[in-house]
Amino acid sequence: MLYNIVLFFHILGAALIFMSIGLLFTAMISMLHAKDVKGIRQWSSLAVKLDILFPISTILTLASAFYLVFSAWGWGYAWINVSVAALIGNSILGILFNLIRLKGIGEAANRETDNVPSSALLNKVRDRILWKAVSIMTLVTIGILFLMVMKLETAGSLMAMGIAIAAGFFLAKFILGTVKNEAPKEALTSSEK
Repeated sequence: MLYNIVLFFHILGAALIFMSIGLLFTAMISMLHAKDVKGIRQWSSLAVKLDILFPISTILTLASAFYLVFSAWGWGYAWINVSVAALIGNSILGILFNLIRLKGIGEAANRETDNVPSSALLNKVRDRILWKAVSIMTLVTIGILFLMVMKLETAGSLMAMGIAIAAGFFLAKFILGTVKNEAPKEALTSSEK
């Protein structure tokens, strides 16, 4: 009975992780395609607020995972060890790379006085490191789900995570490649107008 209750909280935590990453990705895509500063400001505010949901869901998932490992599974399974390491890695990645940059976008948007985003603000929204970090976190989370279902040995688990990380790099490059690098209207010189 207790095992099933803890398993429920583990699945709930995983669902919250997917929800928070999905909302973060939606906010970032929306910032990337926002036509005005107000849109960037609103979506960056949501992205920063998600910083609360991701750690709570990670703690819930890890706490229940540790109980399940110690009470039933044990540490002798590669898919468990790789999944736990990947989830902790995701949390570190989010703290080190995402939060600071997302707050920077919000602060820059709040300083803007014109409705048209400046080049500096657009550069912050298009930050390649931020996009790589969020894309990798997203694909690693999917990789963890894959490992939970497939329960692979060491080589397969590591390969799955390697593929997820590589796919995250390609996803970021693809998304940023779809954005036109047009300068904001305010940056046009009088001869271009």
